[in-house]
Amino acid sequence: MLGFSKTQWNTLHLTWVAFFLTFVAWFNMAPFNTTIMRALGLSLAEINILMVCNVALTIPARIIIGFWVDQYGPQKVFSSLLVFSALVCFGFALAQDFKTLLVTRLLMGIVGGGFVVGIKMIAEWFPPQKMGTAQGIYAGWGNFGSAFAAFSLPLIAIPFSEESGWRVAAGLSGLSCLIWAGIYYRFCPDAPGKGQDFLVDMHGVVKVTSRRDLILQILLLLPVYGAMVLFIWEISGHPLNLIPSSISMGLLLVLGFLFILNTVRCWQINVTRLQHPIPEAEKYSFSQIAVLCMVYSLTFGSELAIVSMFPQFLQTTFSLSVGLAGVLGASYACMNLIARPGGGWISDRFGRRRTLFIMVLGGMVSHWFMGEIGPHWQLTSAIALALVGSIFLKAGNGACFAAIPLISKPLTGKLAGLAGAYGSVGAVVFLTLFSFVTPQTFFKIIAGYAFLVFLCLFFLKPFSSKQINN
Repeated sequence: MLGFSKTQWNTLHLTWVAFFLTFVAWFNMAPFNTTIMRALGLSLAEINILMVCNVALTIPARIIIGFWVDQYGPQKVFSSLLVFSALVCFGFALAQDFKTLLVTRLLMGIVGGGFVVGIKMIAEWFPPQKMGTAQGIYAGWGNFGSAFAAFSLPLIAIPFSEESGWRVAAGLSGLSCLIWAGIYYRFCPDAPGKGQDFLVDMHGVVKVTSRRDLILQILLLLPVYGAMVLFIWEISGHPLNLIPSSISMGLLLVLGFLFILNTVRCWQINVTRLQHPIPEAEKYSFSQIAVLCMVYSLTFGSELAIVSMFPQFLQTTFSLSVGLAGVLGASYACMNLIARPGGGWISDRFGRRRTLFIMVLGGMVSHWFMGEIGPHWQLTSAIALALVGSIFLKAGNGACFAAIPLISKPLTGKLAGLAGAYGSVGAVVFLTLFSFVTPQTFFKIIAGYAFLVFLCLFFLKPFSSKQINN
C-alpha cells in the first residue's frame, strides 16, 4: 500500500506514535481545567494563564530543537524529548499549588516543539515523490494526540476521586512517553548518510533573492518576538502579576536584543549575497511564505487554542460532566486523522491556491457561527458545527504544508520551520485574547482573522505545473 517499504512503514509508525504521545502529554491539562480549578482553588484568570503558558515556549523551543535535530539526529532528540515529556508530566501530576502548575505548563510548551523532529526523520527515509503522503500521515495521526487526550484522560480519571483522578491520568500520559522513548531509541535509527540532506532548523535567517524580500523577512520576524512580548506582558500584571516589573523589563530587553541580533544576521548574510546576480533557478518570492505563515497561524494556531478551551467551554455552556465534555470536546481535534492528510490530497488534485481559498473561507464562516453557540443551542448542533469548522481548518493545515515545498525546495526545511513557528504565534495570541473575552467573542475573533487571511491569499501566486511536478 502507497509503495512504502517495510523499513519506511516501521519508521513512519514509530515516529507518528512518538509525535502522538507528545501531543497527549502537551494537552493533558485541557480536559481537567474546571477540575483543577476546584481541586486547587484556582481562579478562571489563573487557568487562562496556564493555557497560554502551555504554548508560550513552543516558539523558542522549535528553534532550539530544530538546531539539535540537525546536530544530533532525530532518533536521539525524539527519544530525549519523550523522556523530558514524561518528567514534566510527573511534575504536573504531583503539583500542589499554582506556582508548580505554572512551571510545569511552561516546560510542557517545549514538548510542543517536537513536531520538527519527525519532519526530519520522515524526510530522511522517504523520497520526494512519497514524502508528501508520509508527512501528511505523520502530521495528521500525530496531531490526533490532542483529541485522544481530550476523550481518553477523563475516562481514565473516572474511577478515582476528583482530587486524584486528573493526577493519575497525567501520570499515565507521562509513563507512556517514557516507555515509547525506549522503544523509539531501540527500533527507529536515523537514515545513514542523510543528516544534512534536509535541514529543519529555524534560526530566523533565510536566503532571499531581492532586497524587498529581505525587508519582508525582517518584518516577518516581528510577530515571532511579539508573541513572546505579549506573553511577558500578560504574566506581569495583565491580568496576573506573576513576575516583578524588574524581571519583565529584563526579559523584554533580552527579546529586543535577540530581535536586533537576528535582524543583523539576516542583513549580513543576505546583503553580501544580493550584491551579485542571483541564478534564475534560485529565485523565489518570499511573499509566498509570508502568506502561508499567516495561513498556518490561523489553521494551526486556532487549533491549539480551541483544543485548550473547548472541553471547558462545553462543560460550562451545556452543564456537562468532565468525562462527557472531554469526549465531546475531542470532536474538534479528532478530524486530524483524515482532514489534514485529506487537505494535502485535495490540493494535489484541485490546486494548492484554490484549496487554500476554500478551506480558509469555510473556516471563517463556520467559526463565525460557532460564536453564536449558547445554552439555548442543541448540543448535537454545536458539535456538528465544531466538526465542520475543524475539518476546514485542519484540511487547510495539510494544504498549507503541501504548498510550502513548492516555494524553494533547497530551503524547504527553514521555510517549514518558520511557518511552524507561526502556528505557535497564533496560539499564543488567540489564547491571550481568550483570557479577556467571552468564548463566543473568541470564536468570532478567529473568524475575523480568517477573513484577513482570505484577503491575503489573493497575493499568493499560483503554483506552476513545473513547480508541482519537480
